[in-house]
Amino acid sequence: MLLVSLSISVVTDVRAVDSTQNNLDRAVSYLRNVAYNSSLHLCREAPRVAPNVYWIASDNMLAFKALEPYDAQLSSMISSELVRLATVYSLPISRDGIPLSLRYDVVVRDSDTLDMPPRNVTHLTLYNDSYLLRYDIANGTGRFDNWAGFADLLLLVALSDYNSGDTVNAIGNFTTAANMWDGVGLRDLAFNQSYGEGQAPGNPHAYATYKLGLLLYVSGKLGRHLTFETDVANRIWSMQNQTNGGIFTHIMPDGGSGTSDTNTETTAMVILGITSITIPEFDLPVLMLCISVLLLAVIVRRIRHQ
Repeated sequence: MLLVSLSISVVTDVRAVDSTQNNLDRAVSYLRNVAYNSSLHLCREAPRVAPNVYWIASDNMLAFKALEPYDAQLSSMISSELVRLATVYSLPISRDGIPLSLRYDVVVRDSDTLDMPPRNVTHLTLYNDSYLLRYDIANGTGRFDNWAGFADLLLLVALSDYNSGDTVNAIGNFTTAANMWDGVGLRDLAFNQSYGEGQAPGNPHAYATYKLGLLLYVSGKLGRHLTFETDVANRIWSMQNQTNGGIFTHIMPDGGSGTSDTNTETTAMVILGITSITIPEFDLPVLMLCISVLLLAVIVRRIRHQ
């Protein structure tokens, strides 16, 4: 009976992991084959609405981080280009030479923290010819005094707290963001703001898909399991483009993707989030061998005690 029940459990788990891994593989393939421009060594913003726009931060910062476990060579090529661009345009950098975002650095490095309250983002265009090279940095003079009303800022502050050793506030901010889950997305203050970024024109209300990826990422970093984790993951995968593997940027109140496009930032954040809560990819034959050894040990022990 023990052998039968354990075998059934293993088969179920293997199928679930296999499904997740397949979706992850397709998302990684999107960054490799749809987003990445081998001439520029950068990932484009989006294939339909912004095919010639390349963001240093946060798109390519998140892309190289997301690709590290899956394609170390491509990850290194992107990060090396970011380092080069930082030199060319005299951008502020971290110790590793990567341009600073002053926001998503807390995702890239476990030692970084945020200024509080979070500063406004400055949008810079560094190059505008055959393509656009853009850069976001949160060094504005204004500050988000109402930051606790935005799920992404709550989650980034939670990471900042965690990185500084303030576990109590990290969990508190994470919990506040998690409580914004309404079964479709994270309904924060941004939900009531029109998305006029070209991603979802004409939709006065929409959820940002990348925030769900960020939620899972922080959940994994803090070791705080969400009771609705499967629902969040299912919602994310329902936003995966079945043709190119990328993740649609916005979720409409009815659960559809509306007129939004897939993009690098969203797909990279989803890869980071799902990877954060998922067991590493394993070799199935090796796993089954380990299970067989375990079962044999249990049987031998029972025989000895008879």
